Amino acid sequence: MQVSAMALGGPVSASASRGEVPRVAQRIRAAAGALVFTAAAAMAAAQAAWADPSAAAPVSAPSALSHFLESNAEAVEALRTLLYDKLDGGELREGLRILDKLIAARPDDAEWRFLAARVHDEMGDLAGARRRLEEVLAADPLSTEALLQIAVVMDRAGEGAAAAARLEAALLAAKESGREKEARDVRLVMAQLLYLQKRVDEAISCYEELAEEDPRDYRPFFCQGVIYSLLDRNEEAREKFAKFKELSPRKFDVEGYLQTPLSRLKLFGAGDGPV
Repeated sequence: MQVSAMALGGPVSASASRGEVPRVAQRIRAAAGALVFTAAAAMAAAQAAWADPSAAAPVSAPSALSHFLESNAEAVEALRTLLYDKLDGGELREGLRILDKLIAARPDDAEWRFLAARVHDEMGDLAGARRRLEEVLAADPLSTEALLQIAVVMDRAGEGAAAAARLEAALLAAKESGREKEARDVRLVMAQLLYLQKRVDEAISCYEELAEEDPRDYRPFFCQGVIYSLLDRNEEAREKFAKFKELSPRKFDVEGYLQTPLSRLKLFGAGDGPV
């Protein structure tokens, strides 16, 4: 069973039908890592700046809006609200235009690049998704989330072997620099890729090895539990989930998680467990 870690059900067009819109926006929002945004009223300045898209300056040349957003947190929140309004309305291309503005205003904030990658993926634009993820990795070559997402994009584009090689290179870099936590996280990503490539037994073996090396890390147990659940190996799944619940630093509704598309989108959260 091939499961996309970015867009369950395949890409949708920017002009998705109204019946599909809620699912599209929900998928993008959930897969972006549960971004929390306030219900602040849309500020007139941000609304006016967006009213005439043709007046926007290229991202490579920061506009007056970008400078304004850099020093005005409320304007960023207003633009964030407008962004999700566009996504909720199925206006994915318009959402990308807003994301370009947010990225230009906050170039060091990876949140917007991750979300832009998600939107590109929903539109079937794997090249666009990869471009945004490459930008994240240029700043942080060992970003677990970016490595996971770009491996999935490459695999879907028929570059599975190259994706695996890239993860091997990242693992080597982490080991050589003494970054043990990042090295372990990359190995979790590698196991995830094995599963997506239908190499299920190898993926499970990787998770078992990680669990043996650090029995206090709940993530391998959770990942195995999800895989066993998807394979209808329920007794083994219950055993792994019980261990996960024992080790997890917070309560987590496993049953509810498995009933949502997110359980098939991402099998672990880098650092905080399932999200």
